[in-house]
Amino acid sequence: MTEFYKMTRNCLKCEKSASKAAEACHVSQPALSRAIRQLEADLGVTIVERKRKAFTLTEEGKRVIRWAHDILRGITELRQDASLARQGLFGIIRIGVIPTAVHLIPLILQDIRKDAGPCASAVQVIPNEDIISKLISKEIDFGIMYTDQMPQANSFEVRTLYAEHQVLAAVDDFELPLQPEITWEEAATLPLALLTKGMHCRQLIDTGFQIAGVTPNVQMESDSLELIHAELMLGNVVTILPIASFPLRISGEQKLQKRALQGFSPGFIGLCRMKDEPITTFASRAWGTAVAIDYAHAIEKSCLTPVETEK
Repeated sequence: MTEFYKMTRNCLKCEKSASKAAEACHVSQPALSRAIRQLEADLGVTIVERKRKAFTLTEEGKRVIRWAHDILRGITELRQDASLARQGLFGIIRIGVIPTAVHLIPLILQDIRKDAGPCASAVQVIPNEDIISKLISKEIDFGIMYTDQMPQANSFEVRTLYAEHQVLAAVDDFELPLQPEITWEEAATLPLALLTKGMHCRQLIDTGFQIAGVTPNVQMESDSLELIHAELMLGNVVTILPIASFPLRISGEQKLQKRALQGFSPGFIGLCRMKDEPITTFASRAWGTAVAIDYAHAIEKSCLTPVETEK
């Protein structure tokens, strides 16, 4: 029965191409056509409008594919729940998070396990648009992302967690201005390692430099925080990142110093989930726990701290 629903889903995903639909189902076109006609006869509705070798879904067909998705997801979740029960776990929490907020995940999971009980977790580090897509397809329970990138539709529930706090950071022996704040003009003269231009965090930084009327000295761009952190720790570059994107603990003797950027208008990070969807008791408790965390306090406590202004 599971294979039947998989075939239905794969077939209808390939709308407008009968050959691709048959290929996705690993059957011949005649066999696929017979299966669709049998399904239409069983349900008493027309699923596909056939036009030569192409076909399109009817409104009833679109409803069928939604049901096929839901049935397959339900079967997967049933098997998953049984597996968790055998392991003595209370549930699983699936989270999508933007790269610059990834270091908050251990804090969230720690509190969820404390409040809701032992659990498994599946965390995907993905861009804003992928988080939205996976929320809609029900592949994740909630997402952590920029609030100004979140959908405004009534089908989403959004909670603001904290104001993002961007800082310029360098190893402790890198020579920076002594004051606790640095101007964009001063920052532009330093060798910078930044996230790539397509990332929302980088776009905010570029706006800061543009307003100041200066061109930054960017020596490295990457979409990998790990690579930027590694280059930073060598002492060859400085970086501008949200404070929450730095490792919660800096290992080794080399420490980091930070400087606030003058006049910087940070974005806000929030929690987002689908509203009015069936949700497990465990996922509901996990959401409540995640919303209740004092993120601003946790970030200041766990990440970088200001260096002394006198050396």
